[in-house]
Order: sequence, then structure tokens, then C-alpha cells
Amino acid sequence: MKYKAQIIGVCLLLLFGGALFGAWQFYFKAIFDGYKEDARLCDSLEKTILQLQDNFHGYQPELLIEQWQNQMQPWKESREERARYFNFGDMYELEVIPPEGRMLKFWYTEETNKMLADFYAKVYERMGAYNRFPGDLRAKFGVAKEEDWSARNVTWAEVERNLRELSFGIKFSTMLLESNASSVQDIVVWPRRIPESYDNMLGLQTVGLHLSFAAKDLVRFLEKLSQESRYFTVDGIKLSYPYIGYNVEPQIDVLCLVTQANYRRPQDEPDLTALDTDMPAPAMETGRDSRRQAPEGILGSFWRWFRRVILYRPS
Repeated sequence: MKYKAQIIGVCLLLLFGGALFGAWQFYFKAIFDGYKEDARLCDSLEKTILQLQDNFHGYQPELLIEQWQNQMQPWKESREERARYFNFGDMYELEVIPPEGRMLKFWYTEETNKMLADFYAKVYERMGAYNRFPGDLRAKFGVAKEEDWSARNVTWAEVERNLRELSFGIKFSTMLLESNASSVQDIVVWPRRIPESYDNMLGLQTVGLHLSFAAKDLVRFLEKLSQESRYFTVDGIKLSYPYIGYNVEPQIDVLCLVTQANYRRPQDEPDLTALDTDMPAPAMETGRDSRRQAPEGILGSFWRWFRRVILYRPS
């Protein structure tokens, strides 16, 4: 018991020292390391400023910027002028607006059925039979069917994207009908690609085709593509003539890849036109989205439950 007070004092001193060491190691050390890093960054910035002052001593920044713009602007104007050649035309445009009070997926089903019915009426008018064109165009164009959205709500963004994809497929197919294609065995829309070889400024949309043409109509079709006011290219083509023994006008079996391109404006430049996106800007009002969005918090959770359970009951 003689050294009890000394032992207690040493223990308290060790505990106090350990607390100080822990506070330094786990709290103050990180702060001082941050100060040191900031000091190194400050020194680096000061050196950079001094170097810039030495390199550009006697030059006025306004004059340098003006000269740079005078060199860049003609190139930009030339690029913008040529960019107008690269567009999808009206392939992705829509002229429909969902009516108020309708569930989007039911309206979407009716609208797509109408678009396809109108198209197949043109197929019968041009070709004289429905079986001369692929039947399940939704699957061909990667468009959602009604059963794909069963038991869930859909957003206007989903509906709009699928309508635009269907619009592209139908308008491209209509171009084939107007070019007097005798029959279309298959049509495949490739995924959009953005080659780095074009500095990511072109979005390419390729369509694979297997179809038949009369010889003279095939020549006209290829000439029409080459004379269009916007970009079309036939990346590859294979021709065969399997009906040589038939006493009919020569029908050429054609396998080909047809590509369109759309100009994509660099992200660091202002969006002055609608030419810079892969998909044209929505032509319809978008206020409907804000009206359909549920509020956040408890009210939002209740509204989502009410829509899912009360308004819609899956059969």
C-alpha cells in the first residue's frame, strides 16, 4: 500500500497519454495531413501562376482569346453546316399525345395496334398480300407488348421510347414499300452505335434487310438512297437470282445493311439545334410527366400503394 498513490498516478498518466495519442492518431493527424496537402497544392498553384506570368508576359488575354476564336469559328461553322446532312429526318417523330384520364399502358396498346393496322393496310395495298412482310413487327423492332407491362405501372418515358422505336421501324418499312419491294422476308434493327473513329459525333443506326426487288426497282432503290438529302449508306449487299427459270420479271433476292447517321453535338458546346442527340427531342408536351409523378415521403408511399392495390388489380 506504500506505493498505491504512485501506481494510481502512473496509471492515470498513462491513460491520459493514451487518450491524447488516440485523439492525435484518429482525429488530429488526419486534419494536419489535410493542411499539409492544402499547403502543397497552394505551392503548386503559386508555381503555376508564376510560370504562366513568365510565359505570357506582355500578352493581353483578350487578344489571345479573340485570335483563338477567329481560328476556331470557321471550323465550327463548317462543321455545323455539314452536320445538317446527318439526321434521322422524321423517322422518330411522333404526332400523338396521350389523352387525360387514360392509363398509359392501355392507351399505348391501342395506339400501337392502330399504327400497325394502318401499316399493314399499306402492305396489302402495295403487295397484294399480308404474308409478304414479317408478321411480328413489335419483336422485330424491339417494341414492348402489352403483356410485357402486365401488373406494373409504366412511365411516359418508357411509352415514348417504344413509340419512337415503332415509328422508326414503320417509317423505314414504308420507305421499302414505296420503293416497290416485292416482298420483305426479314428486317432487323441493330442497336445504335457511336464509333470513336468519328470522335463520337455520329450516332449510326443500321438496319439489316432480306427482301426481293424487281431488277429495275432495286436500281431505283439504290439510286434513291444515294441521292437523298440526308445520310444513307449501304454497308454491304449480296444479290442472288433464284428464279431464273420462272417466266416472270426478274426478281432479285437481296441481303443488305442500310445505315443512317445522326449528328451529336459535343457536350462542351451549347445545344443550339436539335441535331445533336441520337433521338430527336420530344415533339409532345411533357407536362404530363410532372402530373403523374407521385409526391415524396409518406404521401408518396400511400399514393403508390393506392394506385397499385386499389386502382389496378391484376387479374
